[in-house]
Amino acid sequence: MVWKWEQGRLEYFQFDELRKVAKFGVVNDLRQATRSDLETAVGLPFLPDDKAYRPWRNYGRLFQIAMIATPHGPREAKLTPIGKLLAEEGRVTTDEYLHFLAQATTQPSPALSDWDHTKPLRYPLLFALRFILARAAKHEPRTNITDIINSYCENGFRGDEEQDAFLRILNVDAGAPPGPAGARQSSESIKVLAQLSYLTATKSEVTVSLTASDAANLFEDLKPVRGPTRSNGAEEIDRRAELFLSANAKVEADYPRTILSSISEAGFNDAFKEGRRVRRTHVSIERNHMIRDMFFKQNPGHACDLCGMNTRQSYPWTDRLLEIHHLLPLCSGARTSKDGTLLEDLVANCPSCHRAIHRYYDKWLVQKNRIDFADAREAKIVYYEAKREHWTAVGHAGEIGNAQRT
Repeated sequence: MVWKWEQGRLEYFQFDELRKVAKFGVVNDLRQATRSDLETAVGLPFLPDDKAYRPWRNYGRLFQIAMIATPHGPREAKLTPIGKLLAEEGRVTTDEYLHFLAQATTQPSPALSDWDHTKPLRYPLLFALRFILARAAKHEPRTNITDIINSYCENGFRGDEEQDAFLRILNVDAGAPPGPAGARQSSESIKVLAQLSYLTATKSEVTVSLTASDAANLFEDLKPVRGPTRSNGAEEIDRRAELFLSANAKVEADYPRTILSSISEAGFNDAFKEGRRVRRTHVSIERNHMIRDMFFKQNPGHACDLCGMNTRQSYPWTDRLLEIHHLLPLCSGARTSKDGTLLEDLVANCPSCHRAIHRYYDKWLVQKNRIDFADAREAKIVYYEAKREHWTAVGHAGEIGNAQRT
C-alpha cells in the first residue's frame, strides 16, 4: 500500500515557501487568515477565490503534513515548534528540516483522517531516503522513483531496518506498480525530499552526490522519531515537532568526504562562525556534481554571469572552468517540481567572481548582523547589488544590464 500525500501541491512544499508561511503564522492565525493576506505574504495562490472560504480549509492539511502548524480548538491554529524555528532566519536549514520530516512522517499520518494511534507505524519517507542512500553506498547513485515506491509496497519495511536488509531488496523485482493516483502522491513526496542539498531529481529518478562512505554513514544516522503516540492527530504532530532539535543533533550533516574544501575555501569568512552550519548547506549545493552537470547541459555557454569573461576564450586549454552559484538563501536547497530539480536559481561564475560573491555575502551579513537572507528575493537582490558594484568599479557602469534585475 502506497502512502498518502498532499497531491498537486509540490510548489507549496518548497522550503522557502514553508518559511514564508511560518513567518506569517508568527503574527497571524493561519486558520483565520484570508486568502489575500496569505497570498501577499507567501506569493502563491490559495484557492478558491472565495472570501467566505478561508485557505485553511484547503491547505490546513498541507501545513500539518509539513509539521509547521496544527489546529487548536474549533477556530484556532498554532505554529508547532518546527514552525516557530522556520520563522527565524538561519535557525533551520533545508537538510535539517527534510531529514526530520523523513524521520517523523508516518503511515498512518496524524495529519490525515485515517490516523489511528493504535496501529503499527511505517515511515515511508525515511524508507525512501534510506533506500536511495543504501544504493549510493553501493556506488549506485541513481535510483528510479518507481522502484522505491514498488519496493515499499512489496516488502512491508517500516523504514528502520538495518543496512544489510536494505541491500537485499535494492535490486529485487518489486512487482506491479501501484495505481496512478497513489504513485503520484508518493512520487511528489519524494520530489519534496529532493530539495536536500546532496540530491537531484528528474521526472523519474533521484541521484545522490555523496561519496559512498558519506551515504552509508548518513543512512545509519537517520532513525525514526518514536515515543508514545497520542490519539489526537494535532497533539501527535506537536509531540513529534518537539523532538526536532534532539533528532537533528544525532544526524551528521557535514558530508566530510564529499565537501573536500572548508567553508572558508569556498569564500566565506571563517571569523563569522555562527552561520557556518547554514553556509555548509549552500556550499553542498554548489558542490553537487549532478546539479552542475544538469545546469551546464541546459546552459552550455562559457561566460561568467558576473564579470562577463568568456572562460573558454581566456583559457582555451580548459573545458569547463565555470562554477555554479546558488541564488537562494544560504539555508535553502534547490527547488523542485514534478519534473525534477529546478535550475533557474543558479548562475555560472568564474572561480574568482564566485569566491568574491561569497565574500560579498559575508560582508553584507556581518554588517546587517544576520546569519542568512530573509528570502529568495533578498538573496537575489544582494547578488545583483554585488554585480552592479563590480561593473561600476571596473568602469563599465553602462554595461550592468542584468545586474539591475531583482
